[in-house]
Amino acid sequence: MFGREARVRLFLAFLILVLVVVNSQSLLNSQHSRDALIASFDRSVRATAELVAVELSREKKPLDSSAASVFLAEAARKRGLESACLFDLDARLLTGGACAPSAARAFDRLDAAGRGLLFGLGWAMTEAVPAYDPESATVAGYLMTESGVIRVESLAGPVALANRRLRTTLIYQVSALSFVLVAVFLFLRSLLAPHRKLVAEARSVATELSDSLPDARDEGEFLLGTFQEVVARLKRKEDELASLHRLEKARADESEALASDIIRSMTTGLVSVDASGAVAMVNPAARRIFGVDAEVSAGRPFADVFRGSAELERWISDSIERSESHLRGGVLYRTGTGATLHLGVSVIPLLSDEGRARGALCLVADLTEVVELRSRLLLKDNLARLGEMAAGIAHEFRNALATILGNARLLRAEVEGESREVADALIQEGQSLTHVVTEFLQFARPENLSSEHVDLYDMLRALVEEMAERASKSHVALTFEGERVGLEGDSQLLRKAFSNLVLNAIESLSDAPPRSGRVEVNLSRYDGFAVVRVRDNGPGISEADREKIFTPFFTRKERGTGLGLSVVQKVVVSHNGTIELEPAQDRGASFVVRLPLEAVGSSSSDPWV
Repeated sequence: MFGREARVRLFLAFLILVLVVVNSQSLLNSQHSRDALIASFDRSVRATAELVAVELSREKKPLDSSAASVFLAEAARKRGLESACLFDLDARLLTGGACAPSAARAFDRLDAAGRGLLFGLGWAMTEAVPAYDPESATVAGYLMTESGVIRVESLAGPVALANRRLRTTLIYQVSALSFVLVAVFLFLRSLLAPHRKLVAEARSVATELSDSLPDARDEGEFLLGTFQEVVARLKRKEDELASLHRLEKARADESEALASDIIRSMTTGLVSVDASGAVAMVNPAARRIFGVDAEVSAGRPFADVFRGSAELERWISDSIERSESHLRGGVLYRTGTGATLHLGVSVIPLLSDEGRARGALCLVADLTEVVELRSRLLLKDNLARLGEMAAGIAHEFRNALATILGNARLLRAEVEGESREVADALIQEGQSLTHVVTEFLQFARPENLSSEHVDLYDMLRALVEEMAERASKSHVALTFEGERVGLEGDSQLLRKAFSNLVLNAIESLSDAPPRSGRVEVNLSRYDGFAVVRVRDNGPGISEADREKIFTPFFTRKERGTGLGLSVVQKVVVSHNGTIELEPAQDRGASFVVRLPLEAVGSSSSDPWV
């Protein structure tokens, strides 16, 4: 068996042999063409010489006369010959002056073979001289006759041209064959170099492989066996890598699923933002807090999705542009429905290995209920302290007023005329002041709630029916609608609070035109709260007074005490509820009371983490 290198060499040797044979055949064909041309030219020159010999034999002139020389010259001219001469067999010139210069060497252009042909066959022709010059090449033909040897000289352009072409062909063939041999040699080296290198590498690797490699002398079998062994090992490694990849992918999928479950289960809102400020991910808690849709939010700028807080937008921008962190900050966020949320926010930049910000994480907790609960607790505490302080002061005032009223009544019984009128005025103002002090004491005194089940629907309906006559006298239409809602609370205190709200609404319409005033009481259930809304179409409350309306003794009425709304707030807060004045839509005022349907426990006062 031959190796690959040996087979390549044999193939190239065969190719070279084919090229040599083809070139040789081409040269042989060229040689045959030249010989055929020379043979044809030989016949033509011989025929011409024979014609000259026939014409010369017909002449009756002496062969050595000048007339015979002229005849031969004229015959050569007519036949297109360069010259025509007559020699004897000893090569001595008999006639034909054109041949005189070469008389001493008349047969010098004939070699021994040519002379043999002349004396054996009676005809011989020399080679063309010069052999490769078509313009000046000539041949000499010698014809044996009875009179002697006729020598004719003719131009041999076709013969010289054929010689030149044969020489050119030979040069081209030899050059081409030499070029091919050099190219084949170089190609063989370049072709076999990778093979040799591959074999060398295979032999170096073979020592590290198993003993299953074939002990073959043929390089092809050796390379094939080495390649198969390497492929088998690579296949085993590929299977191992595939197994490891599946294991790592399973771990990655498990980690990703765990991370997704953690993010989805977080009660804290999480919003991820990329380096361009576009929203990348919003977890369910964040969607619930902000009221946004994850699919609609994805890919949109953060400022377009979360518009409720300019401060939050600025924190996100600072985190992306300057890699700043904002931890445990508080912001006010206004939702699309107009509600204000108290949010605990931490904004953390996402940094690459080079320290550049790749985005930001925004952690959000809704602290609205905690803030409101703290506010209620603080309000309860303030009211309790105010009650303790005011109770003592009011007690002293009431004792003093009792003494003043007693003396005023005694004075009134003993005086007449103008003094009696002064005593009456003193008694009236004292009684009025006593009423104010009594109401203040009722406001300041701590309330002891008697918990019982309260049907708000029946309570509010009965209250509206009782106050309908008073509303009618003030030309106000008082209406009630709602659903049946019940809760645990103090029915007397709640009735007193709602009575004050309805009474305030009716009194705000005291100056309204007849049959134009309207007070609406509405009861509903929403998100675990009983919601009572008391709305009127009166003059409303100015922006400057909105923050003061629940302050004790603040009133715009001429004879009001300013404690009505303060008492309402106190009762609502004692039931863990809230009361607020809704933003004005057109005119009038709308108070909303929210009472929890279940008892509300105390909340942790630790700061949001």
